[in-house]
Amino acid sequence: MEDLKLGVRVLPKAPAKLSFTYEISRSCNLRCQFCYNAWKIGKEHDTGEIATGQSLRLLNKLIDETGCGEITLSGGEPLLREDIFEVIRFIKKKKVKVGLVTNGTLLSKDMAEKCVSEGVDVFQVSLLSDQREMHNRLVGSEAFDKAIEGILNVREKKGTVYTFFVGVRENIGAFRGALELNVLLGVRNVALGRFVPGGAAMTRWQDLLPPPDMLVQALGAASEVAKRYPIAISISTPILPCLVNVSEHEHITPGFCTVGNSQHTLFAIDPVGNLKVCSHSPHILGNLFEKSFREITRAKFLKDFVETLPEYCRDCAVATICRGGCRSSAHLCYGSFEAEDPYLRVWKARADKTGPSLLKLKAMEPGKVAHER
Repeated sequence: MEDLKLGVRVLPKAPAKLSFTYEISRSCNLRCQFCYNAWKIGKEHDTGEIATGQSLRLLNKLIDETGCGEITLSGGEPLLREDIFEVIRFIKKKKVKVGLVTNGTLLSKDMAEKCVSEGVDVFQVSLLSDQREMHNRLVGSEAFDKAIEGILNVREKKGTVYTFFVGVRENIGAFRGALELNVLLGVRNVALGRFVPGGAAMTRWQDLLPPPDMLVQALGAASEVAKRYPIAISISTPILPCLVNVSEHEHITPGFCTVGNSQHTLFAIDPVGNLKVCSHSPHILGNLFEKSFREITRAKFLKDFVETLPEYCRDCAVATICRGGCRSSAHLCYGSFEAEDPYLRVWKARADKTGPSLLKLKAMEPGKVAHER
């Protein structure tokens, strides 16, 4: 089995940056077609949430044990939690940065002002198109206008707002328009998340996958926008370079999985305190109320996650960077870390492991390769 290994140990030492996404609420006011929340898969998952006191105890233990620098509150929709500001205040009191992942529909002027005044460092708002009907169709609600208003309200209060674009087959062709809309809104950072299977989308994930040719066109259009306007574009979920030449776009920062990365590692915590490798994974490593972070991260699942490659990827020049794409979706769809990323399995006939894109990516400076947020 040695030839399966990438030659990295799980958290061999504390990474330069350690962050967590805390899925603080299961509740949501939207019905996104691509939602990856683990509790929507239909398998057995705890359906509850912990109360304010328990959340603060969890966060206190986590911060003290890990010395993490940033905690991002997500959901569901975190702004549906009545105690959200108490949680934010507690994190800030511990001198840790606070991020907020939101669909933007609840960011009224008063809510935006309150969030900024309480210390939210970064807002990440979903914006899936420049077309109202398309955005609303993808999220299952009349949400577009409210999301735009929410972005403007945060900017008016001098908050830092990024947007997140989930690229599915239906909307990937609208990426350029969405970027141009961001420019008009004054947003300076946009993350492209290539759709990965999970959650509510498990029954029809192949229908949602954007073909590589469409991704190529979208990235080309994005490069043109980035050359003309002051906007930073990053890839937040892995796009396999054997399928799409991500390195040819000098104005776009490619990104790959952070788990086990020595520079920045990001984990997820579900609504009842279970640690997971990421928000896309339903697998529970352990509960932070019951064990220490260090104990939980010794789990065999995590070691296999970090070290195991599918056979197809083992001789690839950028295996240690790409790591076979999204390991969570491979395990979720096919039950094994030796399985290929579903995106690769579907489009494998057009993969090229010898092209110039891989060599160029391998030669990139570390700072030019981002990692999944």
